[in-house]
Amino acid sequence: MVDKRFEKRRFGGPPPGPDGEIARIAARQYGIVTTAQLSQAGLDSAAIVRRVRAGRLHRVGRGVYAVGHTALSEEGTWLAEVFKAGEGAALGYFAAAKLYGAWRYRVSLIDVVVPRERRVRTNARLHRCRNLDPRDVTVFKGIPVTTFARTAVDLTDELTKWELANLLHEADWRKRLSIPATREAMARANGRRHLKRLEQAIALHESGSAGTKSRDELRFLIGFDRANLPEPKVNTHLAGHEVDFHWPELQLAIELDGPGHDRERTQKEDERKEAAWRADGFEVLRFKETQLRAATHAVAARGLASATAPLSRA
Repeated sequence: MVDKRFEKRRFGGPPPGPDGEIARIAARQYGIVTTAQLSQAGLDSAAIVRRVRAGRLHRVGRGVYAVGHTALSEEGTWLAEVFKAGEGAALGYFAAAKLYGAWRYRVSLIDVVVPRERRVRTNARLHRCRNLDPRDVTVFKGIPVTTFARTAVDLTDELTKWELANLLHEADWRKRLSIPATREAMARANGRRHLKRLEQAIALHESGSAGTKSRDELRFLIGFDRANLPEPKVNTHLAGHEVDFHWPELQLAIELDGPGHDRERTQKEDERKEAAWRADGFEVLRFKETQLRAATHAVAARGLASATAPLSRA
């Protein structure tokens, strides 16, 4: 007859005692535990040292351990850096945006917001914020993190209005955006230099723009701006289809074609969209991501033609 206690231990979860409690904590925290949690589980410093020597705990920072192995997930790495930074610390900036699903690119630098100056050994970039409001910090997916609204405020130092508009778009799609909460966070961040960018991004979002969805789109927008061309609408709907750039006053639409547009299925979809835009009276031009100069010249030429066209008698 099988011992029921053995059966439960083998198949039904962590073992009893301190190691079982540690396993339960680690399971909630992406494999990470703190010295305080180990103490609460019943381990003294000598017991911690024994487990480190046995390879059951791995020190990843002062007072922070990985349980069983150091092959941490991205979330585990983020949480470890927050724990290293001490009480009141919160994940912020790009890592926070990535955690919320609002940032699509790889995060190479971890940012942690702390309420006061502190000296800690960490792989993160620390941001001291003496007046960090408790309303601007939450716990999401088990990680202390700045709220999405506060994250958007902080990223005004790093992103253009078009990139911020895409941040809002992605958060809205995941039902994590509140414009009133964002404006409240902006008010609490009185004095930040680039808050105007976020206000502009909100206006873009409310006008239907998804902001820039790629580095190439941003590069083209910056190129248009440097050439003193009128600013296009970015990733908004035209005749029922989203278009990369369009200028209503010029009746011009531009699409950037990456490698994916070489697929037959994508080409057919592009043809359907083009037909709808042309039927709506727009000229449609397509450019590769390497053709910024050609696109700039095309917009300038269209603007000149529009300016010199005779007035309609309709």
